[in-house]
Amino acid sequence: MIRAALFSLLCLPLCGALAAPAVAGEGLQGDWPMGTLAAPSGQSVQVQDLMIEENPHSGELQVVVRLLAPQIAGDGLSGAELRGDMDWACLTWGVPVAQAEAATPGWVVVEMMEAPVERGIATPEIRRYFESYRLEGPTCIWELF
Repeated sequence: MIRAALFSLLCLPLCGALAAPAVAGEGLQGDWPMGTLAAPSGQSVQVQDLMIEENPHSGELQVVVRLLAPQIAGDGLSGAELRGDMDWACLTWGVPVAQAEAATPGWVVVEMMEAPVERGIATPEIRRYFESYRLEGPTCIWELF
């Protein structure tokens, strides 16, 4: 949890321009859950964006799952619960979106935010968490962000 918060505070002001989508695919629609869902922790989450983009550092394709999760604004979730929700989001949206693409992305980035924010814009007043996963078939393998 601290690592994600530090990324949000340190990297976003520096990396914001790098996070802009580089590949068409914003607003992907498909056969995956939409609307408000209960994550494993019990918090309510809603898909803000699903997109395919090119990683600015490696050039590899990645799925980006952006979730609105207002309950992360408080301190009610433990790090383990939040991480479990992020893992679940990778499996729930990241894997199906990746498998639906002709050029299958090898990575998933999950972003949870307490309020809607524009992708790549630093918003230190809004709590946001990020996790990165390498895909091996239908399996999300957590990678240090």
